Amino acid sequence: MTVGSFTRVFRRVFFTAVALVSLFLGGVVCLMCQVLAGRDAPTYRVDGHVVSHEQGELPVGGDDGAVRHTIGIDAADGRHYSLTTVGSGLDLPPGQPVALDVSTADGSIAYLRAGGGVLDLRAGVIRPVLLIVASLLALGAVYFGAVRLNLYPPLATWLAVALGAVLSPVAVFVRV
Repeated sequence: MTVGSFTRVFRRVFFTAVALVSLFLGGVVCLMCQVLAGRDAPTYRVDGHVVSHEQGELPVGGDDGAVRHTIGIDAADGRHYSLTTVGSGLDLPPGQPVALDVSTADGSIAYLRAGGGVLDLRAGVIRPVLLIVASLLALGAVYFGAVRLNLYPPLATWLAVALGAVLSPVAVFVRV
């Protein structure tokens, strides 16, 4: 194998690797944006009442004295919801009337209203935002390295960026 053919093979492999890394990192960014959009999706209210309440220890290590509460709720729309949290937020007796704010995006419960209090059951924003920032920094580093190494022309680098940007939403919805 000559130096010229080795360089051609290396460039093809490197181009493929850059395209796959951009696909993966773009997919992470799209998925985390989807998580953030689902978190703040519109909700609709459903009334119901608590039908069961279980309380127990956490199955794995954690805070000493932390208690897991699981409640079952029969809603007015005929559905049965089951919620589990750590802490005293779901310490509700059976028969307690509740109002649920159900997300229109995925059917999860965003808020539970009971006895004048509101319990926010949505996922946090710190992890998705940190993953978006880390993925974008890694993507920038990959492209900076690819152009800086001059392994192939900048046009090919931008083609890899375009390929990753076009295919990453597909990867998110197919759940690669």
